[in-house]
Amino acid sequence: MFLSEHNSSYMSEPNFENSEGNWDEFANGPYWGESQWRGYLNAADREVARFLSYYNSLKDKPNHLDEIASLMGWDANDISMTNDFSNPELDDEDHVGDENDSSPYTLHKHPVIIVSKALYRYLHQSWDHFLNHQQSEVPALLAWNYANSLHQAETNVLLSIQALDLGDFGLTICHLKNSLHALNRSLSLLDQLQHPNREFLEAFRREIHIRIFDLRELWIRVMSDCRTECQRKPGNDSD
Repeated sequence: MFLSEHNSSYMSEPNFENSEGNWDEFANGPYWGESQWRGYLNAADREVARFLSYYNSLKDKPNHLDEIASLMGWDANDISMTNDFSNPELDDEDHVGDENDSSPYTLHKHPVIIVSKALYRYLHQSWDHFLNHQQSEVPALLAWNYANSLHQAETNVLLSIQALDLGDFGLTICHLKNSLHALNRSLSLLDQLQHPNREFLEAFRREIHIRIFDLRELWIRVMSDCRTECQRKPGNDSD
């Protein structure tokens, strides 16, 4: 499963004093200026691009998400919220952080963030390509609603991982439900698109469907593990 870069004790019981987001610990480290953070963000973008490169080559294979996870250096079989996250073994220029691994923990390193950003990068770019190659105008409301559905799903998945980072599994589930609702909205709107070239339209829809269903699978995995964690807590009323 694609889940969290946390230790097992943190995932089983939130501990803000000892979490990887500990600001006191970060404050004792070297100060990072704008240039260091820019390099960090550039490296994070390269990780997204690296995932997308693997994905484009393997997306038609069964169990491709787990295979890509292995190639990324994640544990394809055992990545879960209750296991330590294995950092990918990267080239120096691709490593998110410095060569001594003293870079701060941020959500940019989270596998679910990397996968979601990569697949949404494709969804946004493919929509731009579709609009630029549409011989007749797409109805303005349809174009807005589809773009907004992509935005809403992506925003909520980012918020879900922030909640997961804080150990709030119920809030994580709520945000992922919002993402899934927006994902279903995207699928519904996709069926309303028209294009004079039927082959082009079907190819466009097929590629979008592959990525949307992979996003759905990924988020459902996270929700399932969150529910497992919720059930361990007495008095929890998670649906």
